[in-house]
Amino acid sequence: MTPKPGIREAKKYETRRALGFAAFELATERGLHGFLVEDITNRVGVSRRTFFNYFNRKEEAVVAVSGFVFDDAMVALQDRPADEPLFDSLRVVAELVISPENLGLINRLSTIASDYHELVPYELVIRERMVQGAHEALADRMPAGCSAFFPLALVHAAFGVLQAAITRGMDHEDASVSALIDEAFGYLRTGFQPQS
Repeated sequence: MTPKPGIREAKKYETRRALGFAAFELATERGLHGFLVEDITNRVGVSRRTFFNYFNRKEEAVVAVSGFVFDDAMVALQDRPADEPLFDSLRVVAELVISPENLGLINRLSTIASDYHELVPYELVIRERMVQGAHEALADRMPAGCSAFFPLALVHAAFGVLQAAITRGMDHEDASVSALIDEAFGYLRTGFQPQS
């Protein structure tokens, strides 16, 4: 498990998070090309130099919000009881990811990214960091003797069914994303045997 950060690391993380959310809010309000790095730094109250200590470009900052949702999910996973069945822990964490606030954020980011394809490389970097972080967190929870490949396969499967549930929920307003995630995790539990 990752140790809790010290005060300095926590402050740096909060600054990074504030910059990321400011960039995301500005992109939501004005579009990706409607603001500058200075607008981000003014909103947070830090210098341009501080921004570049955390991000290389504003595009990177905009998509960072999905990484913050993931970070919160990994903290929640670490806080789950060690003896809780893994699928139960993952389902609880998935519920956090699809909270109304986070789902709204994910939907807005998806809309922005579909309008500005230059965000895609930054999204891919975040997604890879998520997979790696989730793999490490799950590997820490594996029982002795478990295949080293199992947590990696489970992470990719869980990300896939979570994305499928979110996509289906976005495409069908009458669908409950929570119910879709229950169904998706049911498929994972049963080895993708059809459910009636």
